[in-house]
This record gives sequence, structure tokens and C-alpha cells, in this order.
Amino acid sequence: MRIGVRAKLVLISLLILVVVSFGFTLLGLHLSRTWVEEDLRERAVFFARELAATIGDHHDLTPGPLLDRKIQQIMKVRRSVLQLDIVRFASEDASLLIATSRPQSRLPFTPGDTDRVQRGRIVSRLVKSAGGERHWEVMAPITLDGVVVAGVAAKFSLGRFDAREGRARTLVLLLTAASVLVMGLLMGIAVHWIVKRPIGRFMRAIDAVARKEPAAVNLKSADEFGVLGGHFDAMIVRTQAFNEELRSKITAATEELERRYHEVERLHELLFATQRNLSHAERLALSGRIMAEVAHEVGTPLHSVMGHLELLREDLARDGVTDGAERRLTIIGSQLRRVTEIISQLLDLTRRPPEQKVSVDLNRIVRETSELVRPVASAAGVSLHVDADAELPRLVGHGDQLQQVVLNLLTNAMDATPRGGRIDVATRGLAGEVTLEVSDTGCGIGEADRKRIFDPFFSTKEPGRGTGLGLFISAEIVRDHRGRIELEGAEGKGSTFRVVLPLGRDGA
Repeated sequence: MRIGVRAKLVLISLLILVVVSFGFTLLGLHLSRTWVEEDLRERAVFFARELAATIGDHHDLTPGPLLDRKIQQIMKVRRSVLQLDIVRFASEDASLLIATSRPQSRLPFTPGDTDRVQRGRIVSRLVKSAGGERHWEVMAPITLDGVVVAGVAAKFSLGRFDAREGRARTLVLLLTAASVLVMGLLMGIAVHWIVKRPIGRFMRAIDAVARKEPAAVNLKSADEFGVLGGHFDAMIVRTQAFNEELRSKITAATEELERRYHEVERLHELLFATQRNLSHAERLALSGRIMAEVAHEVGTPLHSVMGHLELLREDLARDGVTDGAERRLTIIGSQLRRVTEIISQLLDLTRRPPEQKVSVDLNRIVRETSELVRPVASAAGVSLHVDADAELPRLVGHGDQLQQVVLNLLTNAMDATPRGGRIDVATRGLAGEVTLEVSDTGCGIGEADRKRIFDPFFSTKEPGRGTGLGLFISAEIVRDHRGRIELEGAEGKGSTFRVVLPLGRDGA
């Protein structure tokens, strides 16, 4: 579902409101709870001190019905007091309970608490029982003649405060939620009025422009939307004027193009009439040679791509290729083969002018081309090894053409080498020349075929696997570089093609 700008703004604003409002509300409730707890503690301490002050002499600390009745009266008046104990300090480490409201249990004050009370301090702590109820336990000293002789221990319940605090917290959270909803509603109305309406006008104007209808935003406000709307309307006016001018120029250009087209058509007819005077045999030979050369040039990278595709198919097969993926891989392979066929049929009959020679690093060309064909060699089970001379000087030539020579030699070597064989590529520099050798452990070339191996359209491969132009093109490129290409080997013992190129004026 698509969410508009207005909805996003409202949602973000609501989220911020919820986080901020509830955060401050919970903080306020926590502070209020802390303050009230502290107030109740002070009240408990005040009560304990007040009760200790009512004991004026040792006679009031005498155990008996009078003291017990006094404690019961206090318990009836102070309903928040859960237990009241009066202890007498027999020594520094011992205390004696002389009166209590609950004889079955004594408030659990430690000897350390008793020691602090004997020194005139008041002990207080907030205790939470196993049932979740909370209470304050307070002990205040009873001083007679300047000496602390006893202590008043009281247990004050926080049950009523917790109940009221829970109801107040629920009410405050509900009010906070209601305020957030109200603020969100008001913010949504504000966003609709301030943002959505102007944006809606822009969208309607854009739709009108797309439908090629008169369009305008017409925002009269003084805010940013109004300024933007004014610029938008001005841009639409300029665009319409530009379109009119462009249409008129297109009309004039179309008329000029039509005139030139008729002139080109006349020249074309004249050229065609001239071409018809050429020898039919010569045209067929030239066309076939050029088309075969270009098909070979373009087909070789396509074969490399198909080799990578087969490697991808094998990698996917190890992980369990799905029927859908297998079907797509089959379609890709068939379409690549179809592209190869179409290229060989639809080539133009022109040759590119020769490029200007530059300084060339033959080692880099050998390494890059070897890495290009290495996946295909691996798929065919043939190992490829490169031994490049690190001190090999640079030569002057055409890098792309020399790469084509290396690619043709490697392709022929892979076609001639059976599975488990080896191809070695080496470069050497000696006496102002650079040597490239490509050796294979394939079937070799017979003596009769070696005499024609560099002839055009001659191939020892099976029908459909080559055009017979790879070595011919390579030999032509080497001759253009004032070099030579040689063949060594015998039938059944593999072959070695050696390319020798001069360094040229830039060589070292």
C-alpha cells in the first residue's frame, strides 16, 4: 500500500508525540511517587518522634496493661500503622521488647539499627513484602535525662497510597493518550491544510502537463509553496513557448532533411549504377572475405562468453540448479548461438581505417588474453601456463590487433589439445626483437597441411567449427607489424607457433 506524504508526516509526528508525552508523563509519575514516598517517610518519622516525646519518665516504660492499652489506642487512631513496638536498651548489644501491638512477631531491626538509635539517630527503610505490599519501618530514640534508654519502632503501610497512585497513574496515562490523539488529529488537519492542498495543486498541474493540457498551480500564499508555485507556473509558460519554437524548428529541419534525403537518394542511385559496373566475381570474393573475417573477430568473444556460460552451468549444477534456471541457461546459450549466426549474415562491406601505432606492453596483452580464455580451457580439461619475461621491452604496434593474434593462437591451441593436455605461452626479448610462443600438446599438423595453414579459408577443424581465417588474419597482422610467424612441430607431437616482432623506434 502506498503511503502519501501527509500520512508519513502525521505518523512521524504522532510517534514523536507519543514518545515525548508518555516519556514526560512517566517521568512525572516517577518523581511524584518518589516525593510522596519521601513525605510518608517524614510523617512516619514525625509520628515515631512524637510518640517517643510522650514518654516522660521511666515509669511510662514499665511493662504492663497501661502501656499495652496506650499502644492499642494509638493503633485505633492511626490506621496506617500496622505494628508498634517499644523496646528498652538493656546494653549496647541487647534490647528488650517491653510492649507491642503484635506479640507474635517483632519488627526486624538489626543490632546495627539498634546501635544507631542508641546514638540518637532515627532509622527508616522502605520494605516490600513477598505479596507486593510496601511499608516504612521506622525506629526513633526515647531519651530520658539526656540518655537514650529505649526506642519506638513502627511499621507504616503504603497500601492506600499505592492504590491511589495506581489509579492516578492509569488516569494520567489515559489522559495522555487522549491528548496525543487530539494533538495528532489537529496536526493531521494542519498538515492537510498547509501541505497536502498545495501539493495536490502541483500534482494536478503536473498531470495536466502530461496530458498536454493547459496547466497552472495558481497558489496565492506568501509561503514557500506560493513562491514555488509562481516559479512552476513561469516554468510552464517558458516550456510551452520553447515547445512552440522547437516545433517550428523541427518543421524547418524536417523540410531540409527531406530535401537532403532526395539529394542523397539521387547520389545513391548514381553510386549504385557505378557499383553495378564492378565485376560480379570480384564483389562476391571481397564480400565473402570481409564477412568471414568480421564474423571470426566477433564470434571469438561470443564463444568465450558461451564458455563462461558453461562454467556457470557447472557451478550451479554442483549446488542443485532448478528447472527454471536450467531453462534460462539453455535459452541464453541458444540466443548466443543465434547472435553468432546473425552476425555472420548481416555484416557491412566496409573496413575500418588502420589505427595509429602506439607503445604496447606484450606481456599485459598475453596475461589478459590468457585470463580471458582460462575458464574455457579449464572447462575443456586443458591446463594453461604463462611464462612472461619480466624484462620484456615494449614494442610499437596496434594493441587490439596483437591481442587478436594471441587470442587466435590460444583458440587454435585449445581446439587442437585433448582433455588433460597442456598449453604453454611464453614471451622473450632478444637482439631488438620480441618473441611470442604458443605451444600445445595436441594432435599436431601434418606436412601437407602445414604448407597451407596460413591460407585464407583453409581449416583443419571439423565443419562448422572454424572459418579458416584465424591464422590468415594473424599472419596479416604480423606482416603489418613487419614481423614473421613460424610453425614448429610434427603430426601427433603437438605444435608451436612462434611470432617474432621488431621493437620499432620506441623499443629499448
